[in-house]
Amino acid sequence: MPDKRLERYHFAALRAALPELPSGDPDEPEPPDFVLTDDRGRLGIELTTFHLPTRDGEQPYQERQSLKERIVRMAERQHHEWGGPPLYVSVFFHLHVPIAKKDSLRMAQEIAVAVFNASPVYVPQGQWFQIPWERRPPFTYAINFSPSVDGEDKLWHPDAGGWVADVTSQHITDVIRAKRRKVAVARTRCDRLWLVIVNDFMSRTAPAEISQEARSAVYEATFDRLIWLIPYQPPTAMDLSIGPCANRLIPTANRRASDFAR
Repeated sequence: MPDKRLERYHFAALRAALPELPSGDPDEPEPPDFVLTDDRGRLGIELTTFHLPTRDGEQPYQERQSLKERIVRMAERQHHEWGGPPLYVSVFFHLHVPIAKKDSLRMAQEIAVAVFNASPVYVPQGQWFQIPWERRPPFTYAINFSPSVDGEDKLWHPDAGGWVADVTSQHITDVIRAKRRKVAVARTRCDRLWLVIVNDFMSRTAPAEISQEARSAVYEATFDRLIWLIPYQPPTAMDLSIGPCANRLIPTANRRASDFAR
């Protein structure tokens, strides 16, 4: 099921990046995700969050990130139960060490012990202390902490993952192909149809950045506009080029979905 709260956040970011979008509250017919009306007719917007494909033999990024967040939450809770002081803690996991759910409790306890034993160290306000390698778990390559600004506020978090990967034109093409099945029905509900690919690195997606090769490529798509959206401040929308497509149809909104199955 789509996450409508996240989709609405991405739609708001698209509006901030493209002030020329029609005003007013959109319809949400599914598909497309949103439909806006102006004097040119109905504009349909289909949103999709980009996920970097997992290579053979690799643990899916979303699964690994979810486990890291779970482990760090458990470590924070354990540290608090032991009477540890409020801290800002960053935990960096080794990329080559597998993370399994069955190991979550053990890993959380090892992190909590390392932080608890190190937290009596005096650290000036606003500065960070790095726990020495011999005092932290071997599945981490760094654990840093800083004292709370007010003695109450605290935040523990894991790293966001490995290196930033390049998004290629093939990645974009694969996204377009995956969305083709929605086009026929979506076009019965709008006169123009856009595909917006969202690079949301805060929603458990692998860190990725669109490459120059992907920016300059020309794509075959049955959409009228193709956009790469970065939703964070300031939101940025980048147009990607669409070339001639033999199957590209721009029907009027009152055509039936069954017309496209012939």
